[in-house]
Amino acid sequence: MARNSQELERLFRMQKQIFLFSSWLLQKLDSQVYQLNEKERRILVALSNGDLAQHDRFIANAAERLRRIIEELAQVSEARAKVNSEFDQQRMMLNLMADRLARMRGEEQRAQEERDLMELLDRRYG
Repeated sequence: MARNSQELERLFRMQKQIFLFSSWLLQKLDSQVYQLNEKERRILVALSNGDLAQHDRFIANAAERLRRIIEELAQVSEARAKVNSEFDQQRMMLNLMADRLARMRGEEQRAQEERDLMELLDRRYG
């Protein structure tokens, strides 16, 4: 049983690392969303400024940049949804693995206590 507990503990540590990686990836995607939203806001502020409204070339370039930002934002949002789904699944698996490991450790401890008790009884009454 000790070997099973060690294997399960190793899997638990790996599962925890995957969970942390997913968390980091979500933070990175959130940061990208924030940056893209900030770029979009700056372009919209510049376009709404009356002084720039007469510069067709600037407006065309800004509109193209805005279109690319919106496309990239959609891609990042889609990726974030996928990673978030994976993150939730990893969290569930991590909790399941922690419960299984705790149960196995309890079983191993009970078995060891039984062996110790039997050994004590054998010495005492053996």
